[in-house]
This record gives sequence, structure tokens and C-alpha cells, in this order.
Amino acid sequence: MSALSVLGATYPLFSACSSRNGSEHLKEKITKIEIFRYDINIPRYFSWGTWHNRQHLFIKISAGDFYGWTETPASKNNPNFKPTTWVRYLEQFKGLTLGEAQRRLASEQVLGSKRSLKMLESLDMGLLDLSGRLQNKSAIELLGLKGRSAVPGLYCILDKDEKKVREEAEKSIEQNLGHHMKFKMYGDEKVDMKLLKTIREVLGDEAIVISDVNKGYKKWKSLEELKSILDRFKYNGLNAIEDPAHLKTNQWIELQKMVGDLTLIPDAPMRPAWKGLNTMKVGMGHIFNLHPSTMGSLSHTAQLAHKVKEIGAKVMIGDDSLVGPACSAWQQIAIGTSATWVEAIEKKKDSKNYLDCIIKKSTQKESNGYYSFRPTAGFGLELDTNHLKKVSELYIEI
Repeated sequence: MSALSVLGATYPLFSACSSRNGSEHLKEKITKIEIFRYDINIPRYFSWGTWHNRQHLFIKISAGDFYGWTETPASKNNPNFKPTTWVRYLEQFKGLTLGEAQRRLASEQVLGSKRSLKMLESLDMGLLDLSGRLQNKSAIELLGLKGRSAVPGLYCILDKDEKKVREEAEKSIEQNLGHHMKFKMYGDEKVDMKLLKTIREVLGDEAIVISDVNKGYKKWKSLEELKSILDRFKYNGLNAIEDPAHLKTNQWIELQKMVGDLTLIPDAPMRPAWKGLNTMKVGMGHIFNLHPSTMGSLSHTAQLAHKVKEIGAKVMIGDDSLVGPACSAWQQIAIGTSATWVEAIEKKKDSKNYLDCIIKKSTQKESNGYYSFRPTAGFGLELDTNHLKKVSELYIEI
């Protein structure tokens, strides 16, 4: 019971419980799994289509009094969505020990796996959170991540309407996030250039502005032609671009040399993390995006981050329009990897009902728009589950 005083100070909710030392935590059985369907009805616009609404699942995995939280964007444009597949997947883990659950999960986090990356990654996050709380250790300590300095939040605009883009850029300043901006491009140079110029007019010259075109530039016939397009964006103030086109590894490397100080950000080649470890090569870009919901494994994500640093490049943490528990978790991973910025941040409108449920969390947004971290057991999130049930469209206990 000597751990009680430490645990009580760090995590008052568990003041009646002692932490599990050594491998004892691996013997704890998963006693309950709860699913909360959290809906967002705010449109998001991409080069390939529109999300008019989306359905996220917040999942709580319990072992007695200890638990872990996770989140996954489970469906979009489907307001009648029922998580039947998720229930079938998760019910196999109820009654297993933590060690058994982690081994079963790891057996599918391999090359050639047919399992949904979102399922693998979401369960991984919940089990890691639970494991950290059982051991009274932070999740990023368990991942072997050493960074502890605050990282800038990255405000993201998903709209091609010039007026709305201007309004969003102004909102970023109001929220102290105007120093780092990401906007979606649509593979149409005329449209994309208007959006870039609008953002620069609002944010000025000092802000870091990046874009993501989701491989949207398709009509180029040579790297020289693609370089010319990117050079025009660079001349008008673009600092970095994610996945400008469908590129092979050698094309990534050559194009980065050609565009000089415009940073290329490989994203799609990094998915999933265990594949990214083999795909990533020196010179593909100056920054590599580790994108939530596509990594499939947090331990492989940590390995990938270490490898990026070994070759002298930097890490960014992307987003999957996350709104809830996964935001704080990925912010901690961003801090642990000393990322250039973190895009997975709570959204003022999308996250509103969720934010009302928070009792405590380990990350916080500072007045300068950077996200800091206070190490806590697991990922350290405490939610009012009764209130969460009220704001959720559906609640299921497995």
C-alpha cells in the first residue's frame, strides 16, 4: 500500500486503489467495455468530397476501478449508424487479462493485416491508457518518448469558400492559434492560390502556413511541371505541403531537392506505422506526418518517430477531425516526440458537448496557443460519464 500516497496525489480518483508493480498489471481482467456514440453535425470539406455529419465512438475499457479512454471516427454521413461491427470486435476482449488483450492486439499489428487500422489503433490507445493507470505511469513514458516541451497547436481550415476561409483564419487569431495554419487544397491551382492568398492577408508573413492536397495534383507530366506549380505556391507564402501528388519514393526525394526550402510532408507513405518504418527514406521530406487513425499501433508510431529523428527530419502529428479523448492522447504523443506542431486539437464547436464532460485532463492549451503536458497515470483523462451519456446519441455496454 506504499504507492497509495503517490497515486492519490497524482490521480485522486483511484485513492482507494494501489498501483500494480512489475508485471502484476498484466493479470488484471477487462471487466467492462462501454461505447458512447458522439455525433458532430458540422460539415467538413475535402478535395474528394464532403462530410456533412460524422459519428465518433468514445470507448471506455475498464479493469475493475481502473480504465482507459479512446476515440475513433467510426462513420460519416450516416446519422443512423449502429456500431455493430465495433461491438463484435470489442466483445472478444472482455474477460481477457490486459496481457492477453495486448498480445491478441499485437498479433494483428503486422504487415498484411486485414483488420481495420482504426480498430487496431483505437484499442491500442485504450489499453495503453489502462496499462498506464494500473502502473501509475504516463502513457508516453510507456512508449519511451522523452519530449516534455509544449508544442504549437495547428489550426486547420477545411473549406473552399473564400469568405469562410477568411472567417476561419480570423477565428484562429481569436483563439491564439494564428501562428500555425493548415488549409485543404483541392487540386485546382486557381482555387488553391486564392485560398492561400486569403490566409496570408489575414495572418501576415510570420505565420507558418501549410497545405494538404491529398495527392490532388494529378495532371502533371513531369516533376519539373509539378515543381513549377509548387514554386508558385512557395512564392506566395506557402511553407509546407502534405502529399502534393501521388509520388513514388524516388520522386519524393527528387522533388524535395527541386523545391528547396518548401517543405514536403509525406503522409500517405507512412501508413500504417509498421509499413512506414520500411517505406521512409532520407530526403523524402523535411517533416513526416504521423496521422491518427492510420498508424494502427502507438508503439510502432513511437518507433517511426525515433527513426524520423535519426535521419535528421522532423515529426508532425496530424488529425482525423478528432474531437474527444484522442485529442489529449495525441497531444501527449506530439509533446513526447517533440513534434513541430499538433493538429489533433479539440475544436471549439465540434468538441463543445465533450468539453462539458471533462473533469480533468493532462494536456492544456496555453495562452500562446501551444499545448503543454502534466504527466499523469495513463493519458490522464477523467470524464463525467453520466453527462457524456446525456450528450451521446447512443450508449452500449458490452
